[in-house]
This record gives sequence, structure tokens and C-alpha cells, in this order.
Amino acid sequence: MTKYVFLILLFWGSQLFTQENNNHLTATIIGSGSPKYNTERSGPSVLITYKNTQILVDMGNGTQANLNKNNTKIKAIDGFLFTHHHLDHNEEFTPIFIQSLLGGNSISVAGPKPTTTMVDHILSIYEEDIAYRLSKSDRSISDVKPNLSINNLTGNSSFYIGDIKITYTPVKHSIETFAYRFDVGHSSIVISGDLTYSESLPVLANNADYLIIDSGGAIALGKQRNAPKSNTNRYNSKTKEKAHVNLAESSQMAKEAHVKNLVLTHFNFTTVDEEATTTEIRKNYSGTIIYGEDLMSVPLKQNSSSNKNSNSTYSYPIVDTAVQDFYSDTKEILKPAVGAPFYGQDANYSGHQPSYTNHGDGTITDNVTGLMWEQDMGIKMTPEEAFKKAKDTKLGGYSDWRIPTIKELYSLIQFTGKVKGATAIKLFIDTNYFNQPLGNRKNGEREIDAQTWSSTAYVGKTMRNDETIFGVNFVDGRIKGYPKYQPRSGAENKMYFRLVRGNTNYGKNNFIDNGDGTVSDYATGLMWQKMDNGIGKNWEEALNYAENSALAAHSDWRLPNAKELQSIVDYTRSPQTTNSAAIHPVFESTQIKDPDGNTQYPFYWTSTTHLDGQNPAAHAVYIAFGEAQGQMNDKLMDVHGAGAQRSDPKSGTQQNYPQYFGPQGDVRYVYNYVRCVRDINNLKQTEITQELIPNTEQTKQNRQKNDRDDLKNSAPSFDKMLTHMDTNNDGKISKSEAKGKLKENFTHRDKNKDGYITEDELLRRNR
Repeated sequence: MTKYVFLILLFWGSQLFTQENNNHLTATIIGSGSPKYNTERSGPSVLITYKNTQILVDMGNGTQANLNKNNTKIKAIDGFLFTHHHLDHNEEFTPIFIQSLLGGNSISVAGPKPTTTMVDHILSIYEEDIAYRLSKSDRSISDVKPNLSINNLTGNSSFYIGDIKITYTPVKHSIETFAYRFDVGHSSIVISGDLTYSESLPVLANNADYLIIDSGGAIALGKQRNAPKSNTNRYNSKTKEKAHVNLAESSQMAKEAHVKNLVLTHFNFTTVDEEATTTEIRKNYSGTIIYGEDLMSVPLKQNSSSNKNSNSTYSYPIVDTAVQDFYSDTKEILKPAVGAPFYGQDANYSGHQPSYTNHGDGTITDNVTGLMWEQDMGIKMTPEEAFKKAKDTKLGGYSDWRIPTIKELYSLIQFTGKVKGATAIKLFIDTNYFNQPLGNRKNGEREIDAQTWSSTAYVGKTMRNDETIFGVNFVDGRIKGYPKYQPRSGAENKMYFRLVRGNTNYGKNNFIDNGDGTVSDYATGLMWQKMDNGIGKNWEEALNYAENSALAAHSDWRLPNAKELQSIVDYTRSPQTTNSAAIHPVFESTQIKDPDGNTQYPFYWTSTTHLDGQNPAAHAVYIAFGEAQGQMNDKLMDVHGAGAQRSDPKSGTQQNYPQYFGPQGDVRYVYNYVRCVRDINNLKQTEITQELIPNTEQTKQNRQKNDRDDLKNSAPSFDKMLTHMDTNNDGKISKSEAKGKLKENFTHRDKNKDGYITEDELLRRNR
């Protein structure tokens, strides 16, 4: 009887302390290294998770320590798979397997020969030790053996562990090796194991969401880029045959398989030269490239500790545009009420308001993003000069300065600025903290010729095949691609550069497809419409469309502001290089025809007015997810690059457009497309003007009922919030566990003041 009581308690205990339920098929890279000992990269190992099912693939050196860091209980793991039996892939299997026997759950172990022999030997060699450990719970080896399933895999076939379908196939390596595919619903993850080019892998990985593959040929940071790659030619010492892929082979297999994301792992060095490695992979593969690190999960999970200097729980918080005024399509107006024309524009919603700290030493910290900035940019420089400055400077006592990416740089823009053609009126950056020069008229420049370059190069070419770098113009409020070299002389162009340091995760998205027409970004905390609206609309129509969307039963959709929409641009993609919009493949985008009749992708409206021109209220910001085209000398061309930010008139007769405007002949469509957004953890209702609601008891009761109903329909369920917030798995949400809006409103919602939020308290609202 004691034995069975213990087993019941053990079962409940394992449910209580197991890693949080995961409703998405997830792969966590437990170890991203190689046989070479590396304190930053443990030996090869990947944990596959779906709900309560956990499967560990390979178990190299350091696996146990990293499982502990990942809060994964070995006793709760359901399956152990081997890609092959090299020591760096199975070094820690023995202690892990013995620990798993103590858990009381069913265990599957599988891999190529001699998997069954190896397990039999472990059970034999450590029989007394295992028996001693089991005796503490009044059990024996004979009690646990019925729960074991041990198999040598042959050929290629499928089987299940829990709800996860596992398909395997042999791949070429120095010994017998299997690649594995894991499928749940429409989600799929493939792990290649060590291999050389194998025709079987693209078949197994066809249309997979993620292919986790041997990183052979990856370039170490600091190595000469044209030198032979040390791990391109790793050979089996006995056969002299190549044992690992190179980048050409891995990228070719990813291309043939049409995988959405290529994840490199199994590095034999610490730091990767991502730029050089990506350049090689891009010769074949156009999808998303992810450089694996220990404890990285795909799809990437929200990490509340990744941005310790920020007041947000997200690693990529979007700083608000600072817009507080309201506009129609022709003029400034009073604040529109809910449901009124032009409701839902930028100023109707308030995000992370800009906040800075001046350290008095030439540095400014953004209190929202955690980024520290150079206050004064100095003189214009070439990119090479700027890179050298970043490497050599010790500004503020720090030596880790860098040139910002375009997403980092754009975090500083504020759309309270105003410009009239080439004349600056009010700058698009907070001049109380940052020094922003104007173009030098004495040298023949316009005032707007004071662009700030980023480190983000355009993957395509602009104008007439110009190499192009993206920059932000804080004088006229735009993102454009600017040629690296002067077209006439060939000399390097010079721009301003504002150096940055800190929060290296800023600008990196963590997308998860929710399977209901929405995509969540757990870096920014924003949920997006997966497919755009499919038809062009003027600005007022776009606002109205977003405000009335009920996608996935949420009623709080809105038209994104300029900085929100720019956050989902993927600057590694373009129509020229990937035959796609400049957006992650998890999204879907309508194809349109450009004025020449060629396939292109739309401009997308934002809710932000762009104050420029004779009638500054008449223009709104858009982001070009296709080429930012213009017509010059009667020739249509990509003048500023996919991912540029410009503006269009808010209204006009559709038959009169497209038109062309300005020195680069910017294409104006006016009827642009929409991709709606909402906050993932939005517990607030859409803003309501209090004066419009009669203060009667019946109205109060109706409002409370509507609030409860709306929360049930639009807010995450309490069970779902438990999944994401209940870190100690006690079935309750404490203040230290609460995130986002719940954390902000915790004291208000905790009615009985016991330090925890219940489901009933979650759905209550005080009036």
C-alpha cells in the first residue's frame, strides 16, 4: 500500500514541479557546442516539448546542468532519442537515464544500434545502485522495467511519444545516424544530427517550420573571412571521408526542403561572425537564419529578464511616438470619440512614453529600451570610420559601443516633429537630450541633409544598382536607404552616426503563430493580424477597419503606429533577394502590381500623422514592405529600399493614383493596406469618453457585465495566464509572477489582499 501511495504523491508532485505546460511545439537547445570543452556552449542536446510531453535528443557534456537551468525535471522526461552514438552526443545519458527511472513515468529510449545493448549494459552494470535508489520509494527494478520501451531504429518510419509524432530517416555521417522530425498539428521541427549532404534530409524536412542543423562551415568571429573554414572539412580519421556539412550543403538542403527557419547549432567555437556566415548561407537559402545558443527556444519564448534596464517585461519594448494631437485628413481636430470619424489614430492610444536619463558625461540612457546612446554625433563619417570610432571609443567609461541597427536607431524618433519640404521646423528627436545637427547650407546642403546612418545594409540594391545602407532622418521624419558610394564619383558617402550600447536583444522579434489568424511577438508584447486586409483603403477607412476588427474573438484591434509597424519589418528580406515582402515568413502578404505591372508588395498604413508640406495634417506615415519605389527619368525603380518609411496623402480619388512626388518621384498609392495590432496582455477596454455615459445604476451594472464579457472574449484565459506566469506551479499568480498589465494593476485586482490573483478577481473591475 505504501508503494502505491508514494506513486500517487510522486505523480502529483511531478505535475506540480514539471516545466510549465507548453501549448506550442517547442525546441530548446540545451547544448549548442561540440566535443571541444566550452564554458559558453554545452555538448549537443535538444529538448522537444509539447504540453506535458518532453523528449530529449542527444545528451552531451553539460546537459544535466542546463536542464536544471531550464527548470526541466529529468524525472518528468518521457523520451530519449539518439541521432548517433558518438560520445559528444551521449556522454551524459547514463546518469540522466538512471535519474529518469526514479520518476515512475513511462520512458521511451530509441536510436540507431547499439541503443538496446547500451541500455541493457547500464541496467546490468548499475543494477545495485539503481536498486538502492528505487528501494527508498519501496520499489525495485522489476517495478520500473514494464515502463521502459527500448528500441534500435532501422530504415525510416514513424512512432508517437505522447501527442508528438516522430518520423526518422538515416543521414550520411561517419557512423549510422538518424535525423528526426517532430509534428504536432501544423507545427513541425526537424533535428538533423551530424551529417554531410544527404538527399534524405530535404524529404524528411519538407516545409518544416524549423530545421536544427549541424553548423559546419560557420565562420568564427575574428577569423579571416576568405580563409579556409576550420570546420568545413572535418574528416573521419579512419575513412578520410568528410563527416560534417559545410554552409553550401546545409543551406542547399534547407532550400530544397523549403524550411521556414534554419537553426544552426553544434558550434566548435563560442562567437559566430553572423554577417559573414549569413552571406554564405544566402547564396542558397532565403528563409530566416537563427544562430543557436544554449537554452535558446524556438519558437522563442518571452524572456522577462532579458532587458533588466527597461521598465518593460519585454526585450524589445516599442517607445511611443509621443504624438498627443489629433488630425482628420485635412486639419487638426479635437479628440474624436469612440466610433467617430478618425477615431483610433496614434494619439488615441498611449504606449511606453519616451523617458531618458542624462548622465552628464555625453551619454543618454533610454529608460524604456535600456539602450545607452551617444549624445553628440560629431561630424559626418564613412561607415568604416564610424566602425573604427565605435571600436576605439571609451565614452562614459564603456568599451562596448556599436553602430545601431535600423530598429535600434528608429526607437529614438518622435512624430511631434514638423518639416516643410527641405526646411526644418521642429526636429523628430528629443532635443532636450540629443544634439541633432542640420544640413550645412554654406556647403550647398539642405537642412534635411543631416541623415543618421545605421548598421543595417539593404539586402537589395537601390536606384541603379547602388549598395545601400538604411538611415533615419530625424530632420524630416523618415527611414530611407542611402547609397554607400556617391553615384558620380564612386567615393564613399558620409553620414552622421549615433553610437549605442546595451540591450543587444533590442530589435529581435520572437514570433509565435497562434493558429487562429494571429501572430504574437513575445519580444514586443504585440499581437498581429497574420494576413493583411487584402485591399487598399484611404487612411480614415484603414482606421475604421482596424477599430471594427473582431479577429480571433478580440475586440481591441487598432491600426499600429509608425514605430509598432516598423518593428515587424524583416530587413534580411526583400522582393529582390527573397521574392517576398520584407516581413517574417510567419506572416502572409498580398501581392500587388506596381505601376509597370510587375509583382510587388503593398505600402501599409500606420495611425501616425506625418507633419510635412503645405498642409501638414494631410499626410500619414506608411511602411514599405515591398520596394519603396519612385519614378526618375521616366523609369520606375526601388529608390529607398523595402523597409523604408515615408508618407502618403490620407485621402484622394482612387482613380487619380498612383502619382509621383518629390525629387525621387516617390510612388503615391493613397489607398494602402492594413495589418492590425493589439497588445498581447491587454486587460484594458477600448478607451471610452466618460462624459458620454449616463451615470445610472443600471448603466453601471451593464458596464460591469460588458466588461466581464469582453474580458472573457478578449483577454487571455486565467488558465493561459497561469501557463505563462505561474513560475512555481502552485496554481496561483503572485505579484512577483505577474507580468504586463496584470502586474501594473495587481494591487487594484487583489481584492482580498492575500498577495494572489484568482480567476474571479481577474474578471472584476471597479468603477
